[in-house]
Amino acid sequence: MGRLIAAVGSLLLVVTPAFIQRENTEFASQNQAKSSPVEANSSKKLIVEIMQTDWGVMGTNRFVFLRVFSDRSVEFHPKRTQSYKDAPVSREEISQIQLDMILALVEREDVKKLPRIFNSTFTPKDFYWTLDMKIPRGAQTQQIKLVNFSPNAARENNKPYPEALVRLACSVLALRRDLKAETAYSQEECKDFVTNH
Repeated sequence: MGRLIAAVGSLLLVVTPAFIQRENTEFASQNQAKSSPVEANSSKKLIVEIMQTDWGVMGTNRFVFLRVFSDRSVEFHPKRTQSYKDAPVSREEISQIQLDMILALVEREDVKKLPRIFNSTFTPKDFYWTLDMKIPRGAQTQQIKLVNFSPNAARENNKPYPEALVRLACSVLALRRDLKAETAYSQEECKDFVTNH
């Protein structure tokens, strides 16, 4: 009987560490599987954020014009009359070609050197709108405020915009239009600055 107990004890000493090791390995694998979506999301980076504010006789509306992320996901409010505080944003995915176009734009040296504010080149009567752009650049964030964007009016008033600004603004306007979102967008004014895709 004593030999049997000793044999069982020896067997437990051999089996228990192996069982614990297997359990720990399985637990670690399960945790890794659970955390992998978080790790995948941690690589998602904001490329550009544009907020639009409209002022008029009907009041003020501020909404998400467009947010573009490195995983091709985008966020936006489809209607210009929505407030970002009240309405949920729509989420969709753009093509790799569209993402590459935005990436190329924000990395242009002339875009990086754009001034912070572009005031209106004309005097609005009862309505005006602004685009507030943010482009993360490492520890810094480039900000561009564009008031009453109108390339034609800017040229007519001898205050033409830099080409880099027109190209950037027209491209994000066109991208929002492609997402079937309500957009103040003049295809005629932007036709020379938007890449067809």
